[in-house]
Formats: sequence, C-alpha cells, structure tokens
Amino acid sequence: RMLGKDKENVEFVLYSSWFCPFAQRAWIVAEESNANYQWVEINPYIVDSTRPGGYTKKAQALEQKKIADPDFVEASPRGLVPAIRHKGIVLWESLPVCEYIDSVFGNGTLIDRTDPYQVSRQQIWCSHCTDRIQKKYYQALNAQEENDREALIEEFFKECRVLSNEMSNDGPYFNGKKFSMVDVALAPFWQRVLIVGPHYFDLNLPKESEFQRLDIWWNAVSARPSVAATIVCEPRLISSYMDYYTDLATSDAARNYIK
Repeated sequence: RMLGKDKENVEFVLYSSWFCPFAQRAWIVAEESNANYQWVEINPYIVDSTRPGGYTKKAQALEQKKIADPDFVEASPRGLVPAIRHKGIVLWESLPVCEYIDSVFGNGTLIDRTDPYQVSRQQIWCSHCTDRIQKKYYQALNAQEENDREALIEEFFKECRVLSNEMSNDGPYFNGKKFSMVDVALAPFWQRVLIVGPHYFDLNLPKESEFQRLDIWWNAVSARPSVAATIVCEPRLISSYMDYYTDLATSDAARNYIK
C-alpha cells in the first residue's frame, strides 16, 4: 500500500510488519517525515491457520523468505524487519533505518546533529530503551517460573526509573518540548507494556513519581499523529504475543535476545 500525501510519487519502500515494535519505530519516523512511501507487509514467521490471523513467533527459514519475497531479503539479508529501499540502496535494523529516514526525508528533526554531545546522548538512551527496558520486559513476559518473572519485573521497573529520571521537566517528551529519537525508540515497546503485560501476567506499574512522569510522556507521545497512526488493534497485538508468554517462540528475538 502507498502512504503519504502523493501516492503516485513513491520516495522509498518500507518493509515492515504491523506487529513488530522494531518495525513500528521506522513506521513512526516515516509518518513523522511526511514522505510518500510504499509499505510492504512482511510476515517473517511460520503461519498457523489455527491461530487468530495465523500469527506465530516461530521463525521462518531464510530460504523460505527468499522464495516468498526476494526483494525483501535483498534489502534485509537476515530476513528481519524493518528494512528500506531508496534509489538503489538498502538498509536494515530499526535505529539505522530510522536515522536514515529522518536524515533524508525528515530534515533531521529527531536528532540534533549540530551538537555532538546530544547525538551521543540520544544513542545512549535509545540503547537503554532497547537493551535494558525492552529486554527486561520481554524476559519477564517469557519467564515460566513466577519467582523469575517477579525478579525480572523488578529489574524492568528499575530500568524504567533510570530513564524517567533522565527525562526533561521542560515538556512532556524525553527532551522536553521536542520529540526525539528516544521517544521513537521507546514508544512501540511502551504500548506493549500497557497492553500485553496486563493481559498475560497482570502487570501493574508503580504509582511513584517516575512512573507518573512516564504517564505524562505516553499521553503526549500516543496523541502525536505520527505515533497514533501506527497504533494497532489491541486484541490482535495481544494474540500475536502468545508464543512469547508460553515459551513457544523460536524467532530471532526469542533465540538471541530474550533467552
């Protein structure tokens, strides 16, 4: 499908998956840029007709992906989303794709590249969102023993507090009044924290000030048009995470990231 104001003038191709939080990052930046782009929906997992929508988190072999969509695998050699194709070049991995879209089509508004310190600081906190907050949350979702899950949830809360204490007090976003790449990095995962966690393991966020700040942040971020346009159906999102909760996932994330 074509997205943007001028659907006859495609500027780049975005290979994405509606259920993938990493791909949602690139989707948000594409919407933020107001570019005209072609969305190519990719399901990198094995389809199970007994599941709602057929969605699983069971890895599909790369050779099968090549047969299904060779252009996609050319753009993403590991067969993962997101990936982008633009004027003969291809890129993959969520944050590099986000940075490219922002630089080329969004006038670099999400990272202040005139300030080397701010560039590095953004990278640190984007990594914190992925490697600490998101990772601990998914490990908790995947944990099969209650004691393990409770310990991981506490570690998740700890990393959330660290990020919250770094947020500016001059506005709702991470940097205050300015929407930035850190907001993009966290938003898809926070949506899943609020929707998936309460469904599968009765997750309740603390009421303390750090989480009140995160509430203010999420209210602003989720209302932003570029983010609101990417928020998907809650029941479908919940269903797509069943394999993580039941420890049946064999996806790249499950093999290398969660376990």
